Amino acid sequence: MEIVNDLRRVMGTLPTQDSPVSYELVKGVEDISVELIDHNVNPYKAMYVLATSCWGNKINKWSETSPKYRFQVIKAVLERQALPLALEVPNFTFAVEGPSRAAFDQIARTRIGAVFSAKGMRDNNWKACRIRIPTALWNSSQKAEIASLMKNVKDVYTNIVDTGKASWQAARSVLPLYVEYGYSVNYNYMALMNVCANRMKFCEMEDTVAVAWLMQKAIEAKFPLLGSYLRPGCDFSKSCQYHKAYSLSELFGCLFKECGRNPCDADYEYAEFNEICTDKAEIERQLNVKLYDPNEWPKYGSYADVHDLDKSYFEED
Repeated sequence: MEIVNDLRRVMGTLPTQDSPVSYELVKGVEDISVELIDHNVNPYKAMYVLATSCWGNKINKWSETSPKYRFQVIKAVLERQALPLALEVPNFTFAVEGPSRAAFDQIARTRIGAVFSAKGMRDNNWKACRIRIPTALWNSSQKAEIASLMKNVKDVYTNIVDTGKASWQAARSVLPLYVEYGYSVNYNYMALMNVCANRMKFCEMEDTVAVAWLMQKAIEAKFPLLGSYLRPGCDFSKSCQYHKAYSLSELFGCLFKECGRNPCDADYEYAEFNEICTDKAEIERQLNVKLYDPNEWPKYGSYADVHDLDKSYFEED
């Protein structure tokens, strides 16, 4: 029992380990963090070998290929000019702290190429959790009313937990979808490209967008070439993918006005709310990061353009 209790104490799940109740609200995307905690030793080498296994009498031809030609093979894979299987080779594991439970529910819809492990709502005491308030409501006339409601929610939750009349499992029924949440996730690179193509677009909810851009930044810091191909889908197509004329997007979406990041070819406007869903400038301001504009993505015409961080991998024996 002593061992069990010691482990539960570290995990924070010991019933006698009380948590102070917090009524703190957090704005928009502030304090969201993404940490890259694990990855392939050299993803480029693995991608190269799988991409070139079809040809020649030898599977591993890395040592026989110069760095500039290794790069050309990887570039062809990234630009979908080679078999896509090599995109599934790199794997990246992230620790994500701070988005709302609602944002996690959106991101965790990825079913292929990803595995998630998330903070338990029934296995933890949530008295100390903060509640995230969207930027659109933070300075609104309803802010005080929202704060009062959330305080009441936390009081009810605390009362259920402290009186011991019911379990954490039952108490969670009163918590809102915007509790500050956390999870870990492992993606293969192809799955991550698809997630970023959809969730980096500013037609998505702001903390969902923030997580996607922070994953891009985390990859770019370690592997600039791979990071540069994690982009909103509209930046690849160079046209708005949210609001499309003569398509079913009008029937199943378009709650918001298009963000204007890329040209929209619709010849009329349709939106339930005449505002953009997520403001790029607000994410930059609240997270203190610079997000690329469509014309700012790094260009890799030749090996000379490759970042020194990536060259260290391409030049590895």
